[in-house]
Amino acid sequence: MGTKSRPWSKIRPMKRRPRSKRYLDRLSLQFLSGMGEAEEGIFVPSPFQKEALDALAEGRDVIVSAPTGSGKTWIAERAIGALLERGKRCWYTTPLKALSNQKYDNFRDLFGHQRVGLLTGERRENPSAPLIVATTEVLRNALYQGGEALSFIVLDEAHYLGDEERGTTWEEVIILAPPESQLLLLSATISNAREIASWMGRVRSKRPHLITSTERPVPLRYGFISRRRILPLWPKLIRSFAPRSLRRFHPVKVIEILEQAQLLPAIVFLSRRKDCDLAAQRFYGIRSPGEEERRKVFEEIARDHPHLWNHFLLRPLIEAGVGSHHAGHITAWKMAVERMLAQGLLRAVFATTTLAAGLEVPARTVVLPGLGRKEGAGGRPVSALEFQQMTGRAGRRGKDKVGFVIIVPRTPKELFEAVELASRRPEPLRSAFRLQYYQVLNLLARMSLQEALEFLRKSLLLHQLGRRRSEKVLALLSAEFHQRAVLLQELGYLDEELKPTSIGKWGLMIRHEYSLLLTELIRRRLLPSVPSLLAAWVGALGTERAPQRALDRVDLHPLAQLATEIEAREREKGIIPSGMSELFLQVSKVPSEAERRASVVKAWADRADWHQLILSSGTEEGDLQRLMLQTGEILRQIEDLPLDVSQPASSARQMILRPPVQ
Repeated sequence: MGTKSRPWSKIRPMKRRPRSKRYLDRLSLQFLSGMGEAEEGIFVPSPFQKEALDALAEGRDVIVSAPTGSGKTWIAERAIGALLERGKRCWYTTPLKALSNQKYDNFRDLFGHQRVGLLTGERRENPSAPLIVATTEVLRNALYQGGEALSFIVLDEAHYLGDEERGTTWEEVIILAPPESQLLLLSATISNAREIASWMGRVRSKRPHLITSTERPVPLRYGFISRRRILPLWPKLIRSFAPRSLRRFHPVKVIEILEQAQLLPAIVFLSRRKDCDLAAQRFYGIRSPGEEERRKVFEEIARDHPHLWNHFLLRPLIEAGVGSHHAGHITAWKMAVERMLAQGLLRAVFATTTLAAGLEVPARTVVLPGLGRKEGAGGRPVSALEFQQMTGRAGRRGKDKVGFVIIVPRTPKELFEAVELASRRPEPLRSAFRLQYYQVLNLLARMSLQEALEFLRKSLLLHQLGRRRSEKVLALLSAEFHQRAVLLQELGYLDEELKPTSIGKWGLMIRHEYSLLLTELIRRRLLPSVPSLLAAWVGALGTERAPQRALDRVDLHPLAQLATEIEAREREKGIIPSGMSELFLQVSKVPSEAERRASVVKAWADRADWHQLILSSGTEEGDLQRLMLQTGEILRQIEDLPLDVSQPASSARQMILRPPVQ
């Protein structure tokens, strides 16, 4: 298409008659020219990949910041392969369980099943393997416990250093990692990589080798849809053409336009889960080639997950080749959609930003209908970091010569916003470091109070502040650390020398946002011995989205009373309360979040039907699955304790971790 025309990038908007139909048609043709299929050939490493391997061979820590799809994982694979041949032990960590599961499958194919293990909290597969794939929290826990030194640690998606919920964990890993361990940080979105490298150099007494690359293996073109044409996203063109606003997004029409332009497969990012499902439903009754191949992929996954045959979006997926992907769907469904997309069997996937978070499922085209953010964020425009993560899914290495980012505007203003986002650097990573009780216990189990306070000095938070501010914040952190330690001492977890007591030694094994509440429930023997009720109490403290409705009432009064007592003690010590008592608040007689979670977990533990539970609780099965998995992860921690509660915790965990949860 358009093989004899000049390259699209050399075409400029005409000074006259910008609305000329002939000109716009030619411009659209030029914009789409030369996309083609990438020619298969011998893989040749990029210069940045060679540079990274050379630095690793010299024994240096390495930070790689390069665009999505440029081959960062290849660096880790080559380095791991060489180390495994030398009998070394390696860890590959990711921030997401789904991504860890994906890497686990990939690495087993690459290195052999016996050489790869998986640790994600509720899953333990081949834990003695020389290569462990894990979530970053699991590695943090292992480093706190000490033990054997690790030769090589990969921190994938390293921009999670700035994540509000998980960032502290990443800082802890980098600070706790033994000097003899090599670190490899991989990310597509570190705009202040030099600052991160400087911090790591100070913390680890050896500056890492920093590699930054801005060149994408598959270049991107930015365009927009207007009156069934696809035009380049040029400011001058936008000003002169003033595209008609679209009041509503028409999924079928947009996919038809993209198909005519040979821009499929496409990932269409939408802000709300509901919109993704509704968009996919619009394709009922539409059929597209590849139905038999899609059915085979689905049958393979559904063998282990037969409930998938009842999924309400099955027909659009199999018949039309269109899927919906978001956190409200169960893992097995998302796996089916991802696998079909990876194999080129889908025309389109309507997704929230969960599909942009590191999963290796690119498409030829990324479509952005408007620039609203993900659900629950007030509809604010996406940040440069979020925009880069989404658009980074466009262009498949080895398949496409060009990747396309297409805006479907509601207003011309959104086109100018997209132009600005495409050229803006992502926001710099900022530390989200904060203190937790399990952190205080673990640090004091390993070191003196003074050494623990020195640990705080090593945080990225203090590195990023000026000297005056850092000293002030350090004083505040030290005071908070000391007050938390005193509270733990009063409760019997620490002795007079601030060392863990016998209670403290098992208390440090509970790692949760509300760890002190959990350990106090155990210490005071308040937890129920009935497994289903024990699961309900633990599930009440979940942090996943709560179901809309409660089922049978579960008495959580002892939990709420204890949460209030702990927060009162925190206020006395000048510690900002964790807010756990808010879980038990009722608004207008509506059951609290904790009650809703507890009732659903108990019902599932008591053998409720999965689909009926979804309907009666008003929750989505992906949220319900994560609630059960999160509950199972805490029950596993309780199960590992050398206490009587271990056995009912084990029974409770087995009761809830059954298909389709696992």
